[in-house]
Amino acid sequence: TSAGAPHRYPMISMPEAIDIVLSRAAPLEEESLPFPDAVGRVLASEVTAPRPHPPFPASIMDGYAVRSADVPGTLRVVGAARAGAPLGPSADGSETHTGAGRAVYITTGAPVPPGFDAVVPVERVSFPKGEGSDAVAVADAFVPGANVRSVGSDIQRGEVLLHAGDRVGPHELGIAALAGVSEARTRRAPMVAVLSTGDELADPYARMYKPNGHTDAPATIDPAAAASSSDRLDVSAGSIFDANRHMLLACAREAGARVMDLGIVRDDPDALAGAVAKAMDAGADVVVASGGVSEGDKDHLKDVLLGSFGLIAGVVHFGRVMMKPGKPLTFAEIHRVPRTDSENRSEDRDESTRLDEKKTKQKPVLAFGLPGNPVSAAVTFALVVAPAVRRMLGWVDPRPRRLQAVLAQDIALDKERPEYHRATLDWEANDSSANLPLARSTGRQISSRLTSMRGAEALLELPRGPGFVAKGTVVSALVIRDIGTQGGLQMPRVRPKVVRPGNARDRVLAAADAGVAKKALRDDEDDAKKFAPRPKAIAVVTHPFVPAKSLSDLARESDVPDSDRAVTDEGNDDAAAILEATRRFLQRAGVSTDGDENNAWRVFEARAENGTSRRLALAARAAAETASIVLIAPSGPSAVSSQAAVVAGTDLGFPGLAPRMRAPLEKKYDQSAKYDDDEERSEAEDAAALAAIA
Repeated sequence: TSAGAPHRYPMISMPEAIDIVLSRAAPLEEESLPFPDAVGRVLASEVTAPRPHPPFPASIMDGYAVRSADVPGTLRVVGAARAGAPLGPSADGSETHTGAGRAVYITTGAPVPPGFDAVVPVERVSFPKGEGSDAVAVADAFVPGANVRSVGSDIQRGEVLLHAGDRVGPHELGIAALAGVSEARTRRAPMVAVLSTGDELADPYARMYKPNGHTDAPATIDPAAAASSSDRLDVSAGSIFDANRHMLLACAREAGARVMDLGIVRDDPDALAGAVAKAMDAGADVVVASGGVSEGDKDHLKDVLLGSFGLIAGVVHFGRVMMKPGKPLTFAEIHRVPRTDSENRSEDRDESTRLDEKKTKQKPVLAFGLPGNPVSAAVTFALVVAPAVRRMLGWVDPRPRRLQAVLAQDIALDKERPEYHRATLDWEANDSSANLPLARSTGRQISSRLTSMRGAEALLELPRGPGFVAKGTVVSALVIRDIGTQGGLQMPRVRPKVVRPGNARDRVLAAADAGVAKKALRDDEDDAKKFAPRPKAIAVVTHPFVPAKSLSDLARESDVPDSDRAVTDEGNDDAAAILEATRRFLQRAGVSTDGDENNAWRVFEARAENGTSRRLALAARAAAETASIVLIAPSGPSAVSSQAAVVAGTDLGFPGLAPRMRAPLEKKYDQSAKYDDDEERSEAEDAAALAAIA
């Protein structure tokens, strides 16, 4: 290009390049496969269950099938039901096993015989003396359906098991097998043909197998040939081994494609056009060539794709991308030019490459020209070619997954182009990382150094410009392989908050919002005494805008006895009266409010003045730092009676409020959770607000 003239191929951004490619790549036609052969494919239609599972009422454990109406009691065993075996005749010679006082021994997974509706575990029966060897005693009652999986309890007939767009993996295959689904309707896997260009290239595996198009089948390996591969490299002539082709064939397989190995093509445009045409005749959906895409005198790929040398013709959608590495990345759509008579008469053409002309003209083949430097080829394949393959397979979102990571070291920027920096991802406990993985550079990032791809799990998206990105900075990262395949990513183990069965405290708080707090308190009183430890501190948060309730209403709603409706309007705006009333009710319940700290309840006040709901929330949050229960009360004369009724009505062990009054803010048992008042405000602003309240 002459100075000042526009370039033949304008530079575009990588996001633009991906959009162009995905707009041209479409899901391929559907085909049916045996489900085991569909692993790795994407479903083209939903999969429904043709039958229920289990198809019969099945026993969950070894035991005895009984009629629930007959237990507790002593039963006579009249047979045995075992998984995979028919039920034998009744031991007493009767036509049916079912009847009052009868039981059938049953194993896990076996059908529950008709007429029985429960299974008693074998460890829950005894064998009474003097009753005979066929008698069992059951001491407990069992409800209908106990220890029985009903028909369709796991999978119902007609249930949608898998959806169109789901990728079939081992577990999806297991689901289909369990339901008895034999075939999968999937998108056809694209055929990706790969070649390398360059007179300097030598194949390190040439003596192990001969590239003959398809290399999905295992090759026969000659150990002696493998050991002598370095002898074929003419260093004096500038030869190097061809890494790109073998790497890209593996990348294509990993993306889910079938592959075709076109071998090494010399730097000759006619030979290159012939190799591409051969791939198209053999049914390739995608052609990937590495090398020959720059602007040197032996870089012919763009002209070949345009049809300058016959056999094929096409449109080049872009020929340069603003990125590092991979600037010469090229993408085209190509068509096969009809064969000449001389081509058809060629005796050395493999019969397997003959393809119906109409098929080759139906749709264009996607052609990618990747740079010859191996890192550039690997990066551009991951960012552009792999998404195209996944789109053809039917993936809903074929783009690389983007996440955020924290830099483990300073990284210098490239002044001219945005960089896709190779990095590993691992984990270190670091509060400043906001629970994000740490990104570590794989070292020197020159495009010829393929070892920079070793273990790389992500490409860090770095902007162009002077300077560097500092250690600890959060950056975006595109995932290019399964995270953790190198064993580096280990998230810290988290101990979850456990809600025990019958935990009244959690259920009351949820029930308060539904307007059934009073009933929940009564129903859960016994459970609360068993599971809920009594808190040792109460914080009373007063606020002028919390609506007050009359003492009589609160007492009535809280089931407070008349004798405990003690405190009336004391005409005192000071919240100290609230604290005193709270102490009196605690003492009346037999709980000390002074003395030994382990036995005493501490009662204190936190004010939220100036009438904003945010200040109320912040005050409650501050109170929760030292209190197990936080009660919100209105300030003013009626606050005294309101607070007293609330404490008395909740019997001290429940941190709920009377119905129709807002629930308190509660500090969790494990002291691990805090009230989150407003995510839009920063922690610094919260701290300042708390300081102002204090």
